[in-house]
Amino acid sequence: MDFKGLLNQVMASGGDMARQAKGGLNQGSGQGGISDMTKGAIGGAVGGSLLTLLVGSKKGRKMGKKAAKLGGAAALGALAYKVFNDWQANQGGGQPQAGVQPAAVEAASPPGLPVATERHSMVVLKAMIAAAKSDGHVDDQEKGRIFEAVHAMGASAEVSAFVQQELDKPLDPAEIAAEVSGPEEAAEVYLASVLMVDEQNFMEQAYLKELANQLRLNPELVAQLEAQLAQ
Repeated sequence: MDFKGLLNQVMASGGDMARQAKGGLNQGSGQGGISDMTKGAIGGAVGGSLLTLLVGSKKGRKMGKKAAKLGGAAALGALAYKVFNDWQANQGGGQPQAGVQPAAVEAASPPGLPVATERHSMVVLKAMIAAAKSDGHVDDQEKGRIFEAVHAMGASAEVSAFVQQELDKPLDPAEIAAEVSGPEEAAEVYLASVLMVDEQNFMEQAYLKELANQLRLNPELVAQLEAQLAQ
């Protein structure tokens, strides 16, 4: 599995998590149910487990609904690109559009949408992992479980080493921003980060604020991106 494959797996996990929550499969898992999800990952049921491993089982159900609403990895980039272009077009007057529908965006992606290269997928994954651990919940034991799950999914040695490195390194939004190649990618990185956090958590919101600052995103654009995942 390459970086694009892993990103697709994380995004696809949203739909599985939403279905599991709706069907009551997560009852009794609580915040400490990560080990059960790890067993599912190693057994092949990796769809719903990877997102849960990254953010915890309780929060994973909420994040799963957001990911399911957003769609796949391609929709993530298309939506961020469209929101950025709409915001940019409105800088001369009028108000930015709100409530863009992800499915419609994916069906009619702008011709200038950046190609999802391995480097691009790696940057987005790095942002998602950082956002997922911004509340400090990922301890050493959980890091090991995440790494085991990624390895069990057939990730290459390079991708597995990347995941372990990103889980172990200190949280640094400036480092994330330094990897971004342009304003459109910055918008996608921020949107992917919003997907991974709880809007009620102070630590995560502080992280998002600093990330937006490091990405040099306009406050109005930030609000537009956050509106896409508002519940």
